[in-house]
Amino acid sequence: MASGQPMGPVQQGPYPGYAPVYQAPPKPMIDTVKRAVSDLPMALGLVLAIFLIWLGAVISGWSDDNDIEKAGTFVMSFGMLLITIVLFVGGLVRSDMDMWVRVALIISAVLLIAWVGFWPQEISINWPTV
Repeated sequence: MASGQPMGPVQQGPYPGYAPVYQAPPKPMIDTVKRAVSDLPMALGLVLAIFLIWLGAVISGWSDDNDIEKAGTFVMSFGMLLITIVLFVGGLVRSDMDMWVRVALIISAVLLIAWVGFWPQEISINWPTV
């Protein structure tokens, strides 16, 4: 329509003055997850996991009591769990990274679980006997 020309009649809905409200289509859930696994949260998660592994090793190494040694082993194992989760989820979700970087993240998480595991071998759980 050229400038200065009068507009034609406006279409009216069932109610005078009613105009439908525009609703944007919802974002896919993967976009929210990608934001949570961006570069900064991944780096912070890896640094926190390495710190927990170090702290657990220090606690269990300097302990004289068996319970404190188990607590240090738990902290170390929680750090190992956190590092494998960050690597595995980062490799699965981050589609903006190169394919081989994502494959390396997933393989490194799997190798950490296979070779290191979550619990050291010297921990024994004393199950109650009936």
